[in-house]
Amino acid sequence: MNERVGIIAALALAALLLSSAAMAQRSQLAPKGADPISESDIAYPYRLFETTNIWIFILLDTATGRAWQVQYSLDDTPAGRSIINGSSLLPEGATPKNGRFTLYSTRNMYNFLLLDREDSRIWQLQWSLESKGRGIVRSIPLGR
Repeated sequence: MNERVGIIAALALAALLLSSAAMAQRSQLAPKGADPISESDIAYPYRLFETTNIWIFILLDTATGRAWQVQYSLDDTPAGRSIINGSSLLPEGATPKNGRFTLYSTRNMYNFLLLDREDSRIWQLQWSLESKGRGIVRSIPLGR
């Protein structure tokens, strides 16, 4: 009986170690922050992204790259949307396609990287409580 318990324990430990090794290998293969296009990205054009400010989200039109700052409230503080980028970032003649654009957070709480998944263009997008601090700060060019 004790021998069976020992064998079962050894097999359980081996299975645990194998699954841990497989998970570690998968996490090394997938880049951190990888964001595959999901079915909901294709079905719906809008997506909300969290900021580190508990009252602020970024609403992204994933088909055009337009973005809004969304502020909610639990008291009398005004809630609403403010434009961050009101212009389409699609290349001239391109057809809007849900899931084309996505956001990646940075270590700076006010800045996100806005990625065009089809042609790899990237913009630095900044939200702010002040209207003059919101917008596309810059396009990040392809290096040498």
